[in-house]
Amino acid sequence: MQTRAQPRTYMEEFLLFLASALATTERELLTRDLLDEETVLVWLTAAQRGATRRRTGMKGPHTAASVSAMAARTTTINKFSAHWGRPLNLPVPQARLADRLSPSEAVRTLRLLSGHPPTKMFSATWERTVAVLALAVTTRCGIAELHPLRLEDLELERRLPRVRIGEEHFPLDALTRTILTRWLGTHAAITAQLQGGQVQELWVTTAPGRPRAGQPAPRPGMPAARRTLEAAHRTLMVEALGSPLLLEQFCGVDPDK
Repeated sequence: MQTRAQPRTYMEEFLLFLASALATTERELLTRDLLDEETVLVWLTAAQRGATRRRTGMKGPHTAASVSAMAARTTTINKFSAHWGRPLNLPVPQARLADRLSPSEAVRTLRLLSGHPPTKMFSATWERTVAVLALAVTTRCGIAELHPLRLEDLELERRLPRVRIGEEHFPLDALTRTILTRWLGTHAAITAQLQGGQVQELWVTTAPGRPRAGQPAPRPGMPAARRTLEAAHRTLMVEALGSPLLLEQFCGVDPDK
């Protein structure tokens, strides 16, 4: 599902690509240029091979785009062209779910990753990333469900520890409880340096942010964006395992369903 920002981002990418190709400015582009199917397909082909990428991917600055990203680009163009009464109706790539680890494989891998941080990964970032992973393995919930969690959603002092996700409670095993307790200690240490009330979001930044518009860099301890958690997960997988396993691959299928 596209967020509100995605169509804008991909249209901006298309405009920049087309303006460069036509040696003109974005403001001088005509609607007919944007609705030319051949031009659109050239852009989509370039995007698929990573030529329009703004951030370095796992395999370098020109890492091929994911199927989901290409689907979002195509959907954006289809909606744009339909809005102008000239629908292109380009076929939307269908994403295929990545192969899931078995529950035992997921737990064993989590245990391996929770032992110590990779050499090139900041310890606090590793602790947060492993905590996200532990909850994914235990609850089979993805990043969309885990990202909004708050401190109050964890009940680690109960005889049977649990986490509340939405309206449902999930019991936590001893390994997950230990991993989460470690992260809560780091969370408290980081956020104690901030002025004001306690940060209630479970996932917070572990390093200063980037200075923007002449403003000083935000201090660690601010609520972490979903993109931040996803990037840290990719780093952990590549640095520790040498394999770009997705978080969803640790969310094994429930054997009772």
